[in-house]
Amino acid sequence: KINKAHTYAAKNDESTKTKSSNREIDMLPHVEDALINQKQHTLLQGGKVFLNPHTGKQWTGDQQIRKGFWIPLLKKADVRYRNPYQTRHTFASMMLSAGENLAWVSAQMGHSNVLITAKTYARWINNNEQHGSKAAEMYGQHLGNIEN
Repeated sequence: KINKAHTYAAKNDESTKTKSSNREIDMLPHVEDALINQKQHTLLQGGKVFLNPHTGKQWTGDQQIRKGFWIPLLKKADVRYRNPYQTRHTFASMMLSAGENLAWVSAQMGHSNVLITAKTYARWINNNEQHGSKAAEMYGQHLGNIEN
């Protein structure tokens, strides 16, 4: 459930950026498994899920994450640099490329409406299927019975 935000400019948690940012998201099974595994390492250390692996303490800012973890990880994986925010776009484009429902992806992203999602990610919407094939499969048999 997403219902608050934490920025390093504020001393305490804040409200989310927009009303649609408050939402429940569907956690994919492999993500849930990873978080459960991570919990074993961090649950007893103040309740934060992700800690700096070098210090065992809470991250002190985005630059510490970027320079101490993110950039070395990308280099090791031989992936060109992109900022961590891009993982959000990766999620959306992967889900739409896989054929997930546009409205579901929009809700997961916290967009206020599906038009924002469609405009931003239109090129990733899966168009490899025969258009109308799902409707024909679902309704075609019933329509044929009406004509007889």
